[in-house]
Amino acid sequence: MKLLYCFILCCAYTGALNAQAQHTVAYTWYNPAEAKEPAVDGQAWPGEVENTYDRLPARAKPVVREEIWDLGRHSAGEYIRFSTGSDKIVVRYMVDGGLSFPHMPATGVSGVDLYAKDKAGKWQWASGKYKFGDTIEYRFGNLDLNGITEFRLYLPLYNSVKWLTIGVEERATFSFLPKQKEKPVLVYGSSIAQGGCASRPGMAWTGILNRMLDRSVINLGFSGNGHLEKPVLELMNEIDASVYVLDCLPNLVDRSVFPPAEVKKLIINAVATLRHKHPQTPILLVEHATTLPYSNMDTSVFNRYGNVNIVFNEAFTAIQQQGFKHVYLLTAKEMALNTESTVDGSHPNDLGMMEYARAYAKKLKAILQKK
Repeated sequence: MKLLYCFILCCAYTGALNAQAQHTVAYTWYNPAEAKEPAVDGQAWPGEVENTYDRLPARAKPVVREEIWDLGRHSAGEYIRFSTGSDKIVVRYMVDGGLSFPHMPATGVSGVDLYAKDKAGKWQWASGKYKFGDTIEYRFGNLDLNGITEFRLYLPLYNSVKWLTIGVEERATFSFLPKQKEKPVLVYGSSIAQGGCASRPGMAWTGILNRMLDRSVINLGFSGNGHLEKPVLELMNEIDASVYVLDCLPNLVDRSVFPPAEVKKLIINAVATLRHKHPQTPILLVEHATTLPYSNMDTSVFNRYGNVNIVFNEAFTAIQQQGFKHVYLLTAKEMALNTESTVDGSHPNDLGMMEYARAYAKKLKAILQKK
């Protein structure tokens, strides 16, 4: 009897192993770094980067400050477009820095984010099962491929990607899609532009805007370092953009470092620098968004942010008086952040990111229509 029991148990175990083997999925892996054509979109200098997912060209290293260069290695705003017939997708990669911040989760700092577009141009989001470690893994399964024409994989906002591969079912079709052809929107800004503090990369306002406009949005947001510096502006001048966006005020609020006269000068000089090579390209100047009275009870914060907007508007008036054309303003009132819009009174949460993106989309659509 005991032998019979052992035999039955052994058969059951063997059957379970066979069943598991039958359900094991074999994957074919694709590396964007090895694609025949540049596969990383939202990147201004493809082919000139030191590492595949850098945001600045290698030649910028001796030109910009060390802080800018290090932040430029973060893959904020970058995404990979591809098509596949596989309803299972696995993404594996390694990053170079810490996985999370006290005020921003690992899914935003170091995660990836998968969206898909259908024939009607509508976007759908794919929820993935993720595992963070030395190698990070995201698994997307049971995907409804009906009508899907494109996948868009957004990369980490506050980390450097060392390597990345995309796995699909072994017999499924897969191809990287070419970079978007329309002239990009080029954004120079602070940590908010870089993506702080979205819960996942696709929820950074530049990522949302990318889907709303279906146009490449190049993210030159540098956390704590959006100072309207000449070397960065000169790099921007190399890019033939549809619109240049300057959203650096959150990093210019410290009067001990940036007195009002200096802030005003920086703003005017930034416009003049871009105008030198692009006399007709629209430039969008952006107020500090978290300055409305109901957005923060801390009066010192409110006054600090509000004061820089006063200087900003003085600069905008001077720019108009100097005869610069096609320069536009996006105000805090238009962005309309509220009490629930931020993590810490400055950095937007996902709600705030959506409010940013909607305001930007409305303004940019009007500008592009005029153009």
